Amino acid sequence: MGVQDQALKGIKVLDFGWALVGSLTGKYLGDHGADVVRVESSMRPDATRSDRRYAKSSATNFDDKPWFAHLNTSKYSMALNLKHPRAKEVLNRLIRWADVVNENYTPGTMEKLGLGYEYMKKIKPDIIMMSGSVYGQTGPLAKEWGIDGTGAALSGRLALTGWPDREPVVPSVGVYGDYVLPLINTLAIVAALIRRRKTGKGQYIDAGMFEVCAQEITPALLDWQANGRLQTRTGNRISHAAPHGVFPCVGEDRWCAIAVFNGEEWEAFSRVLGNPPWTQEQRFSTLELRKDHENELERLVSEWTQKHTAEEVMTILQAAGVAAGVVQNAQDVLERDPHLRERGLLATLEHPVLGAFGHQTPPFKLSGTPAMLRPAPCLGEHSEYVCTKLLGMTDEEFVDLVSARVFE
Repeated sequence: MGVQDQALKGIKVLDFGWALVGSLTGKYLGDHGADVVRVESSMRPDATRSDRRYAKSSATNFDDKPWFAHLNTSKYSMALNLKHPRAKEVLNRLIRWADVVNENYTPGTMEKLGLGYEYMKKIKPDIIMMSGSVYGQTGPLAKEWGIDGTGAALSGRLALTGWPDREPVVPSVGVYGDYVLPLINTLAIVAALIRRRKTGKGQYIDAGMFEVCAQEITPALLDWQANGRLQTRTGNRISHAAPHGVFPCVGEDRWCAIAVFNGEEWEAFSRVLGNPPWTQEQRFSTLELRKDHENELERLVSEWTQKHTAEEVMTILQAAGVAAGVVQNAQDVLERDPHLRERGLLATLEHPVLGAFGHQTPPFKLSGTPAMLRPAPCLGEHSEYVCTKLLGMTDEEFVDLVSARVFE
């Protein structure tokens, strides 16, 4: 498959996305062939261009940050000071050029810059504009600044994570809304493009992370709606399985998750353990009784798992029809997991500053038009190309704008 065959080839995206949500939304479009022009500025650089998660990253170079490189593959970078008096000369051309505008600034920012949807519609009537934010563009919280954690807290999700006798637990690595919302954004943009192809009409898309997080706790919401029962933190336990949790295995900080949901699975689990006498005791004979004696059950299961590696526990339980999975760490995921390796989790790209290293590929695979990643751009790397090749500026026009210091 060549570049010409990519699913979104010919779609043009003006990308104001930054941090995670906006960057990933544009990345998924670019990885599948869209021409994505990322507008950014050294005057207010993306947070991920300053985040030093790599020993060789410096405090002064915007282009040596692996996190930015992961989040922004397959894009062109135009350095543009949005507050410059002459920035609109470039932006108006970009709007006319674009099919889609992607942004995730604090709600109201685009309007303050004179770049709201109503303004863009006057220039490009069929423009599709995506705005991603924590709370959405309407409602009492719409103008508030927030991050994934604040949306997660309000959504009710944090009330369900952690142990009953302790405070709620916030995930220490990764954030749910920041990684889920871009997938929804991408789907919504493709749907809007299909509608535009049918009707000739664009539209405005308002996506809120708060609502994504709220929908992640649908079982708890339904329990309250239907039964008036308020679910709370239960650690690793759930009401309809026992044992259900993570259990220690051979090695330092090695664990395996195990879940037994019904009598048939309990019998299979017992056989794997060699049918020790305790598995036949009356107190463990039904799910309800196992739940009543869960502390003792987990102690006995742990005695068995501690004699095996996590991989052994997973393999033999899965073979018996019992749900089990190794609690992998980052090294496992990148270097030891054969499934992710075969699925192509990483694509090695040659970055102009960072050199060759693996970049995460989109988590969905199109069989006929798979993603084709290009290295993330250096800041302002494509300003001249975008202006003279994509927008049709003359060399004289471009040089004049350079002299006016618009591209910073």
